[in-house]
Amino acid sequence: MNSRFYLMAACSAILMGTIGIIARLGELDAATLTFYRLGLGALVLALFLLPGNGWRRLGGWPHWATLVAGVLLGSFILCFLKAIETIPMSMAIMLVYLAPAVAAIGAHLLFNERLTKASLALVLLAFFGFAMLQEFRLQTQGAEAVGLGFAIACLLAYSAFILVNKKIPATVDPYAKTLVQLMVGALCALPFIWSEPLPEGQDWLWLLLAAFFPGFIAILFAVKAIAALPAKVFGTLAYLEPLVVVLAGFFIFSEPMSALKWGGCALILVSGIAQAHLARSQSGS
Repeated sequence: MNSRFYLMAACSAILMGTIGIIARLGELDAATLTFYRLGLGALVLALFLLPGNGWRRLGGWPHWATLVAGVLLGSFILCFLKAIETIPMSMAIMLVYLAPAVAAIGAHLLFNERLTKASLALVLLAFFGFAMLQEFRLQTQGAEAVGLGFAIACLLAYSAFILVNKKIPATVDPYAKTLVQLMVGALCALPFIWSEPLPEGQDWLWLLLAAFFPGFIAILFAVKAIAALPAKVFGTLAYLEPLVVVLAGFFIFSEPMSALKWGGCALILVSGIAQAHLARSQSGS
């Protein structure tokens, strides 16, 4: 299996993690950030395909799974941003990023992507790393029920997004399905901002950053990697995303980190590298 797909999965996870930084620094409404991240991301991709014969790749009616994945994409981004408005970031991350492990189990049951003992152990190792990041306790003080509900909804939507993308035929052009998913996701957020005023001034800088990095580039890489890699591999590499959030919190926002939390970060990274190495060994590439 081509190693570029492992790199794409890792880069996608890292870039996805920047949305929390942008949300905090830009102080933007969750629905506004979701709409412009996906909508402007779709525009950037469309402009990217404009030269030459790129538009020919977009012909035909989208596969049903592409449309469903677009709805799920908009849903899990919006739910995550809403969750971190009302509950602690650490609690939201712990709940939401159980999704790759849930998707790996789902792929085992639905798509015959068998979890070997070694790959299952690595998924569990990554989960244990998250428990270490939380110092083996849930931070529930002051959490609101609505925020917890958004986090659980995000967990379910993200798990379904990974699995539904596996149902899209390999013959579907990755640029076409990415563009459709970005557009559908943006349309899902549109009703929430329909009556809101347009962004002004510096807000546009944050929105453009969100559209290009955690929007266009990260989602395109994710769609390509999900189609090429087993769900258990993509799921483990996706744990790099909350790792980025933790590191950003420490270096950018001066959030405290204990030795136990740093140990959890190390376990997540080691499990991701080991999972990718295991999958490549099994495929003989």
